Amino acid sequence: MLIKSETVISLKHLSLKLKDHLVLNDLSLDIKERDKVGLVGANGSGKTTLLRLLAGIYKDFTGSFVNQKDLFYLSSPGSLTSPFLKIIDNIRRILYFYQINELDYLKLEQYLEEFQLNPYLDYQLSELSQGYQLRVQIVAYLMMNFQNALIDEFFGFGDKFVMEKFEQQLKNKLDNTQCLVIASHNINLIHQFCNRIIHLENGQIVNDEKINE
Repeated sequence: MLIKSETVISLKHLSLKLKDHLVLNDLSLDIKERDKVGLVGANGSGKTTLLRLLAGIYKDFTGSFVNQKDLFYLSSPGSLTSPFLKIIDNIRRILYFYQINELDYLKLEQYLEEFQLNPYLDYQLSELSQGYQLRVQIVAYLMMNFQNALIDEFFGFGDKFVMEKFEQQLKNKLDNTQCLVIASHNINLIHQFCNRIIHLENGQIVNDEKINE
């Protein structure tokens, strides 16, 4: 079935079971270019499962799922890192996962200084506090260029200094992003970044509204 060229993601009557539990139930949804979507709902409502499906992690579903674009997936803190590698090696590891094999050293130096990581470059990740481990992951993500992004509950894990810097840098990136889907409990953040809110309950869409227009 053909869909309009401006549509990035299309779900038609999609359902997904995990361990015999119906996690997503008969979802129909179109996300278009310039849509900045905030997914809201209680824990267990299906937000993370939906993002993982959009990212291509879950494939055993019923119904239709059409994805027109490459989607950058920013998942939970700690993902794609190794506790036994140093800061630069962990940044390389994350970038390699996204098929980025060369470092932009000028940009890297800028972010290492901005997030105050230079004194710890010889430390393994396991020797850093959780807050500094998060900074390593943030630096790696900020070094990427992406047009369509999925972000899963990444906000609120770091201290105020880190998250304010990250949100500002991310906002600069997202101004040029074609399509964005964020899952978060932080409604103020949703209103800051999004122009559309989708409310999930028990794996179903109960409300879909435009905001900030």
